[in-house]
Amino acid sequence: MTFFNRARFLALSFALSFAVAALAFGAAIQAQEPGKNPVVALVDGAEIRLSDVEAVRGQLPPQAQNYPMETLFNFIIGNMVNTRLVAAEARRTGLNDNAAVKRRLASIEAQVLEQEFMNRKLEGAVTDAALQARYQEFLKENAPGEEVHARHILVKTEAAAKAIIKQLQGGADFEKLAKEKSTGPSGKNGGDLGYFTFERMVPPFSKAAFQLKPGSITQAPVKTRFGWHIIKSEDKRATKPPSFAATKTQMAEEVRKNFSDEIIEGLKKNAKIEIFGPQGRQKK
Repeated sequence: MTFFNRARFLALSFALSFAVAALAFGAAIQAQEPGKNPVVALVDGAEIRLSDVEAVRGQLPPQAQNYPMETLFNFIIGNMVNTRLVAAEARRTGLNDNAAVKRRLASIEAQVLEQEFMNRKLEGAVTDAALQARYQEFLKENAPGEEVHARHILVKTEAAAKAIIKQLQGGADFEKLAKEKSTGPSGKNGGDLGYFTFERMVPPFSKAAFQLKPGSITQAPVKTRFGWHIIKSEDKRATKPPSFAATKTQMAEEVRKNFSDEIIEGLKKNAKIEIFGPQGRQKK
């Protein structure tokens, strides 16, 4: 086994250990068609089904999930068998009756039930109508702003900047001077910075650039932490909001979260909740 393959093997084994541990106390709750969820292993008569293996695979990091099932199967089964054997031995010794272990098991059970309950409740929440409604809200919350297309020439001293401004006032070509004089990375492109919003650049630069009319040049050097700038405005336009297609994934996440929050708030209204803080409940 090469060093590279060994490193991948160790990383995969490490990830699998965590994934199996995460599911050790609760089987995956999945709807399976008859005959499509076969028993793939037995540990002292206890079944491990294909859905259990797939659930562990789903807990792996994305890069590990990309491996084909044929590659992952033996790794996953090996870890699951080890976990089942150790857990059975722990029960034999009475560890499952330990108060601290019981609290941890109850916590894990609550998490599994919460996840499955919310998954079932949220199944029908993300409809096209709900996504479109959230997108319209998004557009209202993110009103179009403004962006500027500008060029600049960056030099180290104020004197050098003033000399360039005089050349420009005398009719010199901005792009040519940017290629010759600018110390910034955009110099080779004639100082072209493309379109940018106010927040993208440092405040002194943005303030000067957004005050210019298209085609005009700053008549005094602009100082920033990078040096001295001469700025030329090429264009100014309203920003375009992202399309529905570009935000669909984000909208779906927000619809699910909003619906989930509504469910939880509804449950809280009908529950008696007392929070005592890190010191715990004080005796009266």
